[in-house]
Amino acid sequence: MTIMPRLALLASVSTLTLLSPAAAAQQPAAPATTSAADVSPSSQGDETGAQEIVVTGIRASLASALSAKRRAANVIDSISAEDAGKFPEVNVAESLQRVPGVQVVRGFGLGQQIAARGLGPDFTNVLLDGRTLPSDTGAWSADGGGRGRSFNFDVLPADMISRIDVNKTMLPSLTEGGIGATVNILTPRPLTIGRSYGALSLSGMVVERVHTVRPNVSGLYSWVNPAKTVGVLVSGSYADFRMSGDYARINQWDAAAFNVVRGSVTAPVTTSEQLNAPRQASYGVYDGGTRRSFGSLALQVAPGDRLTLSADGFYSRLDQKIGDSIVNLVFGNTIIDPTVDRNGIVTAGRYPGQAFLSAPAVAAALAGSKVAQPQDLSVIRSRDRLAESYDLGANAVWRPSDALTVTADLSHGRATGDKRFDPYVLIGNTAANDVRYAFRDGNPQVATSDPVFTDPARIRLGYSGNWGETIVDRLTEGQLSARWRPSGSPIAISVGADYQDRTKGQDNYSSRSDPYDTLTFPVDPSLLRPMTLGNDFLRGAVRPPSRQFFGYDPRRLIAWLSQPAQLDRRGQYSSSYLPTRAADGTTNCTGDCALIESDPKMPGGPLALVYDPGGSFATRERVAAGYADATLSTGVLSGNVGARVVRVDTESRGYGATVTGIVLPQGGNTYVFTYSAAGPQARAARYAAVLPSGNLTLEITPELLLRGAVGRALSRADLNDLRYGESWGGQAGWLTLALGNPALKPQFATNYDLSLEYYVSKVSYVAVAGFRKDLADLFQSRTIQATLPLAPERVFVTQTVNRARGRVDGIEVAAQYTLDDRFGWLSGLGASANYTRVTARTLGDAGACGFTGISPDSYNASGFYDDGRLELRASYNWRSRWTMACDWNGPGVDQVHAAYGQVDVALRYDLDPSFQLFADVTNLGDADSLIYGGVATRFIDRSLNYRRVNAGARLRF
Repeated sequence: MTIMPRLALLASVSTLTLLSPAAAAQQPAAPATTSAADVSPSSQGDETGAQEIVVTGIRASLASALSAKRRAANVIDSISAEDAGKFPEVNVAESLQRVPGVQVVRGFGLGQQIAARGLGPDFTNVLLDGRTLPSDTGAWSADGGGRGRSFNFDVLPADMISRIDVNKTMLPSLTEGGIGATVNILTPRPLTIGRSYGALSLSGMVVERVHTVRPNVSGLYSWVNPAKTVGVLVSGSYADFRMSGDYARINQWDAAAFNVVRGSVTAPVTTSEQLNAPRQASYGVYDGGTRRSFGSLALQVAPGDRLTLSADGFYSRLDQKIGDSIVNLVFGNTIIDPTVDRNGIVTAGRYPGQAFLSAPAVAAALAGSKVAQPQDLSVIRSRDRLAESYDLGANAVWRPSDALTVTADLSHGRATGDKRFDPYVLIGNTAANDVRYAFRDGNPQVATSDPVFTDPARIRLGYSGNWGETIVDRLTEGQLSARWRPSGSPIAISVGADYQDRTKGQDNYSSRSDPYDTLTFPVDPSLLRPMTLGNDFLRGAVRPPSRQFFGYDPRRLIAWLSQPAQLDRRGQYSSSYLPTRAADGTTNCTGDCALIESDPKMPGGPLALVYDPGGSFATRERVAAGYADATLSTGVLSGNVGARVVRVDTESRGYGATVTGIVLPQGGNTYVFTYSAAGPQARAARYAAVLPSGNLTLEITPELLLRGAVGRALSRADLNDLRYGESWGGQAGWLTLALGNPALKPQFATNYDLSLEYYVSKVSYVAVAGFRKDLADLFQSRTIQATLPLAPERVFVTQTVNRARGRVDGIEVAAQYTLDDRFGWLSGLGASANYTRVTARTLGDAGACGFTGISPDSYNASGFYDDGRLELRASYNWRSRWTMACDWNGPGVDQVHAAYGQVDVALRYDLDPSFQLFADVTNLGDADSLIYGGVATRFIDRSLNYRRVNAGARLRF
């Protein structure tokens, strides 16, 4: 079915107003340019901001949100606090998941980012009080960061937010960049609250399998003088989020030549065959948490009826410390009696251990072949992340006459991300016995028996390395706008100008050598500690090869490895590492000989982090924009038409370095790289664009509204993808190269929206909407296999490119109904549901895999009860499978996330009007995630983030 051309109910206007204690009465939702001064969680009135009505409860919040939706100039969905300091969820992103067309991207079970209408986090523009936010997102995955333009919601506490608007259609006054949606986070302001007010919340959080309760406290106090001309609001919070989870992962799939053995150990038959088979498997448990401290201050002065001055700022610090304990098996390149499915994927087989490979007949049969032996290993990772951010701003609203309003805003913000300690030290030994692999019941079942898991005397050092990276994002922004509406006129004219100067950079760090990658160097047993994967690993879905293994403290082990005594002993165990000099005077060694010789003299030892200019970069972006907008408002017809003109200047700076050597150490499995000296490089680019947009609302009857919208939008390239530089990595059979692309152009979209809304009552409605997005210069991360100079094997090269055109079509259906007083005690019951269907395809490029992050189907369903004192909500959120990465394991093999759904529950009970008890349960059913490569038998990952419970009390005064 072709959705948009037939105008078959296009676009998204529906909005599921969160089924939770969300939103006390508030002002009607203004266009997306609403500032913090325009909204309060405890005020409602007409557009001039009149009387104050304080209401609480789920039904009141639903009515408020429907009113905001109904009066909006464009298509928005809003989520509001029931009162200042009382937001529906502990986590901001998890509140937004109940909005039609919005999907949450999680890290360690916590909502961190959102995707909207089929497009990923990088296409969702996030504003704070109408300002662009700097972010610590860098070249990290969602389990500890994100991507360059996406915003991590976990740095902001939900209790400090009064309202969130999700703008699904455009206005000329909206900051460009949100092809998917523009999210405006509004914080409370004292003069808008209009009274002295305080709120305090104290709770304890516990996660399954972590039996300690962690404190969470937040508070807010707003003071206003009797004349309501001066106001101060201060807020603060401290949160300690616990995390716990399990995962099973196939780290490496190889489509390559394998040594295949058939027959018996005494009469083997060997061949070389092209197979698509797993080469590594990991079984891990993680635990730890994130501590977040936040403080904000807002000052407002109204020296007269026509002038309001505001100053505000916030500071946030997020400290994540998560330990990841892993059993890691390397399978090798020889397989016994493989079973291959119709897709050419190995679903069962044995990878021979040392006992089988050393048998005389087998050794003779494989004498002419390269044989990589299986390894039984373990590793402890530190998933640490320190994120700090602040934003300072000043705002002035001047009304020189009843017809004219002038607004000026200036802000400066900075965000930093520090992940400067990420060691990877493998310990273990070559596998003494065979490793059996079988794909059964949707999961990889790996079995082996090896004393290395229980005997510390068998432990040897494998690959050892250390990495780190830091992010700095600085942003200064100025906005000036004017709105003119003569008395009695149905037309208003708005003009404005914005300027933004943003610089975002990433510094990379790495250890300069790998001194122990031979699995021969013994580890001091006093550094080892027994570890376990637990008796209920992944709820029994996967049986690990060994529940018991040895772990270590990464900092203690690295300190021990860096001692001169250990460095001096390496020659006893690794003849390939220490330099040897031939008779002609040449030096032979693995890696950089000069660097290796100087190891004992290196400050901090060979695993100390050293700045890597070749992997570091910075991008400066200066954006100048202006707009004009005409708004029409009559009794039946309302809308706007206008345009935004934007000019962007970018400069990408980095260092160019050439790989001069790629070596696989003898007995090792991970490549060692040497580079030429890096030299500075820079590239500038400029482009301009005109972005027209229009919205139209027809009131067919007082209860029935028809909306339409059309507009042109752009999303600028990810600041990380614009970088200079290259990053090499990988292991035998999986050599990788990641490239930046300073030549990336912006991606453009022409958006069409049409929706029909029927309001049954103040709290009940039905809506159907459709949308279409025609995209050009589509961003896509593309991986190809290439033969490169010096590379001992084909290289998987990944780069983001402008690739082809694309099209996204979607339908959203939403319904909400509550029983009224006619139903007696049942009047507290209600339900809400929405469904989104999205289809997406690329055009004009047969090799393009399509879009990443899009689930064709998603729905949210909630039921609630609210009798004025007791509030209960149960919600289920589900999305169908989606592509995570294109060409993940070569052309045509995409990384796919299977369908996912989870249940959340919230409970509130008011002991009196000022004191409330509450409890929230996230992921009640312990739902797990599954990732695979193209087909289910190419298993990649199954992970489970265990349920979290947060319970406490809230006081208002």
